Amino acid sequence: MEAEHNATEYHKLEAEVTKELSEMKRFASMEERQDSGVLPLDIISTLCHGKYQTYWRGVSLMKDPLDLTILQQLLWELKPRTVIEFGAYKGGSALWIADLLKMYGCQSRVISTDIDLSLLDAEAKKSKDVEFIQGDSSNIEQFFPEEFLKNLQHPWLVIEDAHVNLTGVLGYLEKFTEPGDYICVEDTNPLTPYISNQGLVKNLGYDESGPNKLNELRKFLTGRADRYSEIRNTPISTVTTPPGT
Repeated sequence: MEAEHNATEYHKLEAEVTKELSEMKRFASMEERQDSGVLPLDIISTLCHGKYQTYWRGVSLMKDPLDLTILQQLLWELKPRTVIEFGAYKGGSALWIADLLKMYGCQSRVISTDIDLSLLDAEAKKSKDVEFIQGDSSNIEQFFPEEFLKNLQHPWLVIEDAHVNLTGVLGYLEKFTEPGDYICVEDTNPLTPYISNQGLVKNLGYDESGPNKLNELRKFLTGRADRYSEIRNTPISTVTTPPGT
């Protein structure tokens, strides 16, 4: 009897994946970005609903599976010396990031900010690996003074999830970022819920024509292609300061 075809020829699969990755254009400018995706609205709705049920060490995480996969791969690749998160909420996201970096063997400083830290979970509060700073993103210079930012080690990973003063925050940080730093701006999909808890309370519906945060990001990045590029094909907008600028 003829031997069955071996469907697990992983060496061939590895070669194909390596070839595809080597030919892929990883970065694009904001002007090249297409405001479309492969995920239909009902899938986006399900993801946004499910993110409210994700936890890390019992603390609300507020990340869907796509975000979690992208971020953990970026953390491993970048191995940031500094992580700055805008939008702490319960602290689960910062706790998850700090734990991953510790597991990766990174000597990283994780800083998470919010206008109201009274919502922090006790598990996050007791962590020695995260610094929580209370502050209003509308007045970023008050809790992130220049001298403080100048002393933070690079590379940086900045995660913007506060939805407040986006262009002001990015513009202020721009003076301190260096080539190789990454900025992750969450919730820029045009189909993303634009009302707080919209992903949890499904009857609030979704606005298919209100990409307010995406428009803010586009306004900031347009004309800055010499400094910023976007990672292609991600459900969140991850931008980077490219090498050599």
